[in-house]
Amino acid sequence: MQTDTNKLFPIFLKLEELKVLLVGGGNVALEKLTAIINNAPAAQVHVLAKEVFPQFAEAAEQLNNITITVAEYEPHYLDDCDIVIAAVNDIPLSKIIRDDAKQKGKLINVADKPELCDFYLGSIVTKGNLKLAISTNGKSPTVAKRLKEIFNELLPDELDEVLNNVQQIRNKLKGDFQNKIHQLNELTKVLIDEK
Repeated sequence: MQTDTNKLFPIFLKLEELKVLLVGGGNVALEKLTAIINNAPAAQVHVLAKEVFPQFAEAAEQLNNITITVAEYEPHYLDDCDIVIAAVNDIPLSKIIRDDAKQKGKLINVADKPELCDFYLGSIVTKGNLKLAISTNGKSPTVAKRLKEIFNELLPDELDEVLNNVQQIRNKLKGDFQNKIHQLNELTKVLIDEK
């Protein structure tokens, strides 16, 4: 029996209904911002950085839901956010931000420091309304990225049409919850049937 398993609890956040504080304005912060915007295009992101790289500023300029404050980190910046992502190339500062976030009851992700994180940003596969999150428990973002590429290639784009059709069928089914589940299971068996 393997004892070292991934015990993370996967959730999908309605990020467009939450306020995000992204601390940092460099390349890693740009990766985090890109992940946020690719998955939740209307998310409100407040960026706090003592320096903003030109590529970061250029990307953020094109979005009207990104606010940038050029300043040193201070704990009061955590007051008006729900989630914190720290992407600073400064381990002592990352630890301070994490401690302040914990004290204020905020969830935090610290880039490249799994031991300081409450949550990780996994690799995401999206096919219309289907979204899969891949986690390696912080051990190998490279493996997660490769799996994302495989799933993107293997899963057909038509899956969104299948989801829409199954939703229409589900809405027309009669009976109690158990009966509906049974009927949907029978209908969707064709998706895995080898014949």
